[in-house]
Amino acid sequence: MIYEGVLAKVYLGAVLPVLEVLSGEDPAASSYAGQWTGRIRFAVGLSGPRCDVVFRDSRVKVEPGARGPSDIYLFFPTAAMLNALFSGRGPGFPIPLKGFTRLKGLLVFSRLAKHMETVLNTDAAPEKLRARLTLDILARALAIISRNDPEMRLLAEKVHGTVRLGIKDGHAVQVDFTGGEPKSVTGAGPSPDLLLQFATDDLFLQVSQDKVDVMAQACLLNVVFQGDLHLGQVVNIFLDRVSEYLPPKEVAA
Repeated sequence: MIYEGVLAKVYLGAVLPVLEVLSGEDPAASSYAGQWTGRIRFAVGLSGPRCDVVFRDSRVKVEPGARGPSDIYLFFPTAAMLNALFSGRGPGFPIPLKGFTRLKGLLVFSRLAKHMETVLNTDAAPEKLRARLTLDILARALAIISRNDPEMRLLAEKVHGTVRLGIKDGHAVQVDFTGGEPKSVTGAGPSPDLLLQFATDDLFLQVSQDKVDVMAQACLLNVVFQGDLHLGQVVNIFLDRVSEYLPPKEVAA
């Protein structure tokens, strides 16, 4: 079962934040971001998740919660409506509480979001950037789901330790389960209790798209599992749950 409220938190707290890296490292994304200056607020229900997407100096910053006045305020009465918009499953029109005449800001965000989808789901995009964005989404989504999905939260309360997922000699992320509230960290932190490392960006992307057998690659030493095996078994359950919330898309050439 997919909980709409959890999925909304994943979109706002795991997917949108990669716009920061994208606008900083991809020239096309930076060009889009530079076409407007302002703050767009996304809000779900009266007490649901919120975040601000801030455009300034050709860069994007995503801030959790609601901080100060916004230029555009998009209110979604239900989590399902926001999820429909972000997933493309159906109509998910928000109620524009503010800034509905500022079409340029909405158009810039729409173009940038579309470009992000293209980068994530097109083989023509740079592998290193695709892998970094995908790892960042994965770590944040894993932490959000293990905190908020009822079944996964019960499981998370029984494990302790840190997990690092990354590319050999490349980008890495960590998820910390030691404090009772799992949290993600971009970049390699302290020595982890469990390491899941991929030989190349391309291999990681193939695994994330379910195109290769992970165990076969492990036998070839292209995938390294090292550390707490019990934690590894639990993390595997979490990763399967992430793929249910964010199913892999067919990647275009």
